Amino acid sequence: MSDFNRPVIDEFRANRGRVGGPFEGAPLILLTTTGARSGRPHTTPAVYAADAGRLIVFATNAGSPSAPAWLHNLRAHPTVTVELGTARCEATATELTGSERDRLYAEQARRNPAFQAYQDGTSRRIQVVALVPTRLDAAALQLREIHNGLRRQLATLRAAVDGGLELPENLDDLQRNCLTFCSALHAHHTHENGVFPTLAADFPHLEPAIDQLRADHEAVAALNTALIATAQNLGAAPTETLRAQLHTLTEALESHYLREEIELAYRPDAPMPVSSSA
Repeated sequence: MSDFNRPVIDEFRANRGRVGGPFEGAPLILLTTTGARSGRPHTTPAVYAADAGRLIVFATNAGSPSAPAWLHNLRAHPTVTVELGTARCEATATELTGSERDRLYAEQARRNPAFQAYQDGTSRRIQVVALVPTRLDAAALQLREIHNGLRRQLATLRAAVDGGLELPENLDDLQRNCLTFCSALHAHHTHENGVFPTLAADFPHLEPAIDQLRADHEAVAALNTALIATAQNLGAAPTETLRAQLHTLTEALESHYLREEIELAYRPDAPMPVSSSA
């Protein structure tokens, strides 16, 4: 393990996933792979994005001509361990190619221009990897099903906006669908907020995660309120306003959904990955 990574890993584990320095404020996981040659565990911090129930990581190696060691490791052993916030889970890694790779990297470069600089600085086509959490418990799997239903509704809304908001005859249906989705999302989070106190009392180790999930709900509620206001005045709202609001809400929800599914499934007796050189 590099001297740079060790203090970042220690700080992450000591502070429930929060770190300072160059990673401060970034969405960060710890990724533990199995060494391709050594067979030993190797842990590294990685910036991630959330997409349709997957954690997406980028093999930038800060724009180096060579890919990072963790990519070679997971190509040999695609079962990995992910630490997110206070939780850890097993995941299956899949390297993405073609248009899916291009879309996800372009979205990450838009969120963080450093990623565009990394790609511009190397002739290597920076690899993109999807991590799909596995072995979640029954409660987390039930949450995933609820989230998938909301994902489908939101995807339908975004497709409708992209395909025909400008047509006056579509506005009534679009307005109705927007308000229906916003209502369903509000009801889901209201229910969860009511359950959180009991959950925290029964499972004290979840309290830090629940605090973050409550903060997520507040941020999503503000976005939801803005979307409702736009939907109620579609005749006066430009296409780009609604499109941008739906895009922002999608990104916020994806991060929240993954955090909730993984952190609420956290079992404190699960073994912590032991870091070593690959």
